Amino acid sequence: MPVSANPSVSPLLPYRRVPAGQAIVWWAEGWRTFLRAPLPWVGMTVALLVILVVLRALPLGGLLSQWLSLPLFALGAVFASFLRRRWVQAQTMTPQGMPVEPATEGAFEESAQLWRKRIRPLLVASVLVLVLGGAFGAVFVLGLGAMFGVGLASMGALSHVLSPGAGMMAGMGAMAGGLFTLMLLALAALFLLNVAFWFVNTLVALGGVQPWEAIVLSAKAGVANVGALVLFTLLLIPISLVAMIPAGLGLLVLLPVLSGASYASYQDVFGTARAMPVDADTPPGYVP
Repeated sequence: MPVSANPSVSPLLPYRRVPAGQAIVWWAEGWRTFLRAPLPWVGMTVALLVILVVLRALPLGGLLSQWLSLPLFALGAVFASFLRRRWVQAQTMTPQGMPVEPATEGAFEESAQLWRKRIRPLLVASVLVLVLGGAFGAVFVLGLGAMFGVGLASMGALSHVLSPGAGMMAGMGAMAGGLFTLMLLALAALFLLNVAFWFVNTLVALGGVQPWEAIVLSAKAGVANVGALVLFTLLLIPISLVAMIPAGLGLLVLLPVLSGASYASYQDVFGTARAMPVDADTPPGYVP
């Protein structure tokens, strides 16, 4: 459960700082979300993968698929939110001791209707994410290049001081250490981008936040909840490896689980707050 609130951070959506262990709760809720409607989830995932494969075959397909990935994955989070709302409604109407059996018919159509209304700001947000990510990557590469150049210059100076054999060994050791450091820095950079952009799609699709404000708020909330996101990412690595073992078929389960976990993290961190008026067409948002 959320442990603290900081309503002064944003006039739109205050966020909460949650314990790192909530990452396990997000994974568990993602799995429960998949079990609520496994066949629609698998069908939607197959369609998503086919769309991305087709896009990559087009000119500039790699860039196009990256641009559309955020809006497409946002549909999964919206679907997860509607499934959760239906489950809560069924739970309130089910007598105690009886199994909860929510009706899922029409949930995807309702989700798609809402998603279509949010597609324009989602596309804008995706452009901003690509531009910011690309700029960060360019600065990062330039910085690494400068560091690598300094390292090579130092190796050259060291080789003039030491004997040829010792200089070569020292140079190889320094190069190996430098490459390992570069790899760690690259992983750290990717993780920072993941933290900064984690909540963007749910803030835009479910919270009604405008694209740039969603990016700023996502970065602040991500930094505040970096512990939970670290644990979530650490768990994602072995789970992804297991999902890829059976010819990649595990992705048909993993991607829906990630969508459900994304929605669970959004409702955990942002709660009942909304940035747009509540009416019949708004997303279900937070449900306890």
